Amino acid sequence: MPGLWLGLDVGTTAVKAAAYLPDGDLVASADAPSPVVQTTDGGNEQDMATVWQTVSGVLAELADKCSGESLSSLGVCAQGDGLWCVDADGQPAGPAILWNDTRSARDLKQLEASGATAAVGRGCHTSLWSGTSGMLWRWVRSKSPEVAEQASHVMTCADWVGFNLTGELATDYSDASIPFLDLNSRKYGRAQIEALDCEDIADRLLEPRNANSLLGRISTNASGSTSLPSGLPVSVGTLDLSAMLVGMAMDRPGQTMMIMGTTAVVNILTDSVDPSDAPVGASVLHPTSEVIIRVLAPTSGAAAFDWFSGLNIATRSGQSAADTAERMNELIDVVPVGSNGVTFLPYLSGERAPFVAPAIRASFHGLSATTTAGDLGRAVMEGTALSLRHCFEEEAGLPVEPVQLTGGGSRNASWCQIIADVVGQTVLVSDASDQGLWGAACIGASAAGFGDPVALARRDTQFTRYDPDAVRHRDYGEVFSRYALLSKGQRATQSELSLLEEAVR
Repeated sequence: MPGLWLGLDVGTTAVKAAAYLPDGDLVASADAPSPVVQTTDGGNEQDMATVWQTVSGVLAELADKCSGESLSSLGVCAQGDGLWCVDADGQPAGPAILWNDTRSARDLKQLEASGATAAVGRGCHTSLWSGTSGMLWRWVRSKSPEVAEQASHVMTCADWVGFNLTGELATDYSDASIPFLDLNSRKYGRAQIEALDCEDIADRLLEPRNANSLLGRISTNASGSTSLPSGLPVSVGTLDLSAMLVGMAMDRPGQTMMIMGTTAVVNILTDSVDPSDAPVGASVLHPTSEVIIRVLAPTSGAAAFDWFSGLNIATRSGQSAADTAERMNELIDVVPVGSNGVTFLPYLSGERAPFVAPAIRASFHGLSATTTAGDLGRAVMEGTALSLRHCFEEEAGLPVEPVQLTGGGSRNASWCQIIADVVGQTVLVSDASDQGLWGAACIGASAAGFGDPVALARRDTQFTRYDPDAVRHRDYGEVFSRYALLSKGQRATQSELSLLEEAVR
């Protein structure tokens, strides 16, 4: 019997691990929560030793479930960005500061005003945010100089876990992309480092490698804490999103994947980007190929659905998420395309793609005395789908190939059909929901010599197919024009309101 391929996913709030047969069949899995410490000033931190202890426990549980089985490899993916510092002895120099930490937001705003962030935009085609390593390094250097002084290496979560597993230090191209990597040279860009005044971080950065290269092997110490066999091959850790794309067998320009989770994400694979001082969204290099992943993430996805269903008496009494969705669909399925003239702008928490406007807020437009709860519910589901189309339209146009959709919203058939009709392309929803773990397992297997990771990731998966209706897609063209016009007006109104609020202060 062939050895099992192991995958590890170290998320922000949970750690998961799974063991697979080479054909993709799941043999065993384990998981555990991972605590996050939040502070009142916008801080989000994790104790690095605790993260490793949680990882060790999950892997030990998985190893126990696989007792007696041969193991071939381990692949690692994890939350990205943030700042994880170790000292010269390989010990944490301080707590890990996470990707969603906002304590450097004021500093970032000043850098943007000075034009310093333009170098980052031109280098890695990403709109900088406060939870990236450069911004967090500036914050640590100012607020906790002793941590910066002790730090011998700065890394990501996946790098930290890989180091504990093998004793070796490396990062992959996707984790290294933001904010210092130059996408053209695939090396750290001097202009980006200097623009952020981070020359002192340069010699602390880990050199990037392909994720499917061998990081090392399970050390004797790690074997003792994880129960995994000493010498088991481990791949270079990668970004969780990158592992998900590998798990979906995606590595070609033109392929597209969307996530309809709490927030929404449009992921477009491309072989080139046009340099820009102020790009929208983020760009990361694919972990195992030469393509670039454009990441456009609107702030509202399934959260908008949850918000509205919680307000509506007809849906909030649902006994489960599936029951709530069924009740909502009963309301909206009888409503025509365009929600009888009602448009929902889904900016419940501001917006970050395809434009950045943290102060903008959601709104309904076109309400009348005849507006029904079904009109409003359909407008909410259309609004989130239209925001996805807005990302495509601003980036490179509507997709030319079928789009894979994942996340909680992908389990709602009516919503999937709306998305297909809005973007005018077939939407494919896999019956599997473990693409990240499977992708990590395939990357690990590739590092152990079993072949190309994307080829390995192709497994016998069933897809539910949602084909766009030509008439509805045509009608949604008019609805999108209305949506785009209202969005533009809302942004202008919000700017005026912000000026008014500043004047009042």
